[in-house]
Amino acid sequence: MNIRKKIGFAWGYSFIAFFLLGYYYISHNWTFFVFLYAYLFIPILDELVSRDSQNASAEEYEKLIKDRYFDFLVYSHVYIQYFMLAWSCYILTQDNLRWWQVVGLMLSQGVYASTIINVAHELGHRASPIAQFHARMALISVCYMHFFIEHNRGHHVHVATPLDPATAKKNQTIFSFWKQSLVGGFKSAWIIEKKLIEKKGREIWSWQNEMIWVVVLPIILCGVLTVIYSEVSGKIEWIVPIFFIIQSIIAILSLECVNYVEHYGIVRREIAEGKYERVNPLHSWNANHFYSNLMLFQLQRHSDHHAYASRPYQVLRHFDESPQLPYGYTMMILMSLVPPIWFKVMNKRLEKWQENSVDTEQIMKIVKQFA
Repeated sequence: MNIRKKIGFAWGYSFIAFFLLGYYYISHNWTFFVFLYAYLFIPILDELVSRDSQNASAEEYEKLIKDRYFDFLVYSHVYIQYFMLAWSCYILTQDNLRWWQVVGLMLSQGVYASTIINVAHELGHRASPIAQFHARMALISVCYMHFFIEHNRGHHVHVATPLDPATAKKNQTIFSFWKQSLVGGFKSAWIIEKKLIEKKGREIWSWQNEMIWVVVLPIILCGVLTVIYSEVSGKIEWIVPIFFIIQSIIAILSLECVNYVEHYGIVRREIAEGKYERVNPLHSWNANHFYSNLMLFQLQRHSDHHAYASRPYQVLRHFDESPQLPYGYTMMILMSLVPPIWFKVMNKRLEKWQENSVDTEQIMKIVKQFA
């Protein structure tokens, strides 16, 4: 890995730099900077900056996964998220913001909070109890803790099949998908947790059921923030729970847009009744846009992630054989919100990929060359 790319992973901090820069150094305490950065400047930079199809060599692999620099980056964002929640609540209650500044703050914090779900996604796939603790802490801050259960034990098992609520069907709109994934994901997490508890011989309605904590812990966090800033102000600050809920909703819907983009229309072959071919790098959409991949810890190399879920982000690989997105995630999210444009662009790519799809044995041979 070249030094440009290694240092580039720290560019995720730019969200915070632009957040504070916009508020303290641009006139009128401008709070929209991060939102515009994500959905205007990053798509432009994706097109201006070169693509990245470079994979780590076998010699680099061990060195990269042992390099604690990459761990520091993802862990640090969990603490920054809590700082941003505290800072945002402070300026909401103490700085007499105008209504448009409040809207900008909620949008910008929602954008950053959506990247925190990605951080939780990275840490949640690790075996370390410390990593999993931080993944849960990140998800509590956006009211999406059931993701930890469903994503690992549900989505990764059933991806690209009708059993997966996080896989969008061809010609399904993003708005229909939101309902499918939000409701279906929560139900799936409950079923998974229920089976696990029953297997251990425990009571479903007990504090040993993680799904209860999924609901309770975000409420506690929201309550603590509200009490603290209400005490500081000397009155009940209803803006705090409103802010907390809205930044969570923006983060969650952004994450579900990403799910929609990553798996739209991809279906694994059913090789027997209820049994599907093994997940491989053909079963997710990829994007090799250099800039946004740095910002998202290479989440856009999603094909390799699903084939080998435990691979740390710094060694995820690009495969030309994987279905390729025309743009990075932020531009694809904007396209998904306009279904006619989405279908016009993506259905052609989906059909072309299906016609030219490499068979499973061939793709696994390719994968093993880089293993």
